[in-house]
Amino acid sequence: MKNWNPLFSATRTLRALQAGKRSLSRLFPKPLWIMLALYGLSFPGNGLMAQTTNLHVITKRLKKTFKYRETYEVNIEGEKADVSIETWNKDEIALTVEFIAKHPDKTTAEADIEAIKYIAERVRNKIYVRNYISVPEGAPKPASNLSARYVVRVPEDCPVYLKNYFGTANVINLAKGFRYQGEFSPVGLENVKGSIDLSTRFGDVSGKRLDGDIMINARRSNVTLEEIKGRYSIEANYGDVRILSASAGLLDLNITGTKSDIFLFDPRLLDYGYALTAQHGSIYFPSNLKMEFLKNTDEIKKVEFQPRAEYYPNVTISVTFGDIYLEKEKPDQRR
Repeated sequence: MKNWNPLFSATRTLRALQAGKRSLSRLFPKPLWIMLALYGLSFPGNGLMAQTTNLHVITKRLKKTFKYRETYEVNIEGEKADVSIETWNKDEIALTVEFIAKHPDKTTAEADIEAIKYIAERVRNKIYVRNYISVPEGAPKPASNLSARYVVRVPEDCPVYLKNYFGTANVINLAKGFRYQGEFSPVGLENVKGSIDLSTRFGDVSGKRLDGDIMINARRSNVTLEEIKGRYSIEANYGDVRILSASAGLLDLNITGTKSDIFLFDPRLLDYGYALTAQHGSIYFPSNLKMEFLKNTDEIKKVEFQPRAEYYPNVTISVTFGDIYLEKEKPDQRR
């Protein structure tokens, strides 16, 4: 009986999966963090398995409250921070912050947590919140794994501007506006309205029940939106865009992609006007749409469609080195 090598078997299985249907990977792409984790897979007996280490976790908690006025805006800058932004019915801005240091040596963790500095102050109509790492000149850098957690509660009409690096962000129920700039930080939004401006790099965007003027610039990040209303301008580079459904309040949807696949799943595809262009790619749509190809060559494909209604939302999609898919049913609704 031959010896079984688990590393060889796993490698062979991975190659077999990679040789499978490409359509599955298009419909269900892995989030960035899963893709990165695949490169760190380890197996018993191959010398790559991480050793278990007991960590001491030291936590420092801080709270601060500001009286809210209609003209105020909250500005948050986080690093290695998990940020949760919520709304409530109080005329206050409340911040709860946890700083966390993890290290096998308790004394080291207790010392390193002091390197996390925190600023929360009001300058005119801006509430500034920031965490950062600071050590005295000549002192060694912290050896612990340092991170932060924010819970920010604001009135629903308080606009928020968040910068985040190597963390996460979740935002719910804002009614006036939200701006975001992030790297290596996935962001999720639910029931957010008003002016929304998102710029992300290596951080997936997910949104549900968004309404307003929405701008998204995503680089090496996937964008997934559901039950959308308002006007959208989305620029995607090296990441897929999935519109899982639109609501009756959708006005315009403009998507530009480079090395990105664009998916629109909606049972009401016939209600929209389309201008679709794929350079070095393909366009797929149900036969009952009866779209006309204005161009259909290997290099460029272009189609247009207008419904009979007097007023209708416009869907404009242009991709380079990517494909466009229009389908009535979402992947999880298919049988």
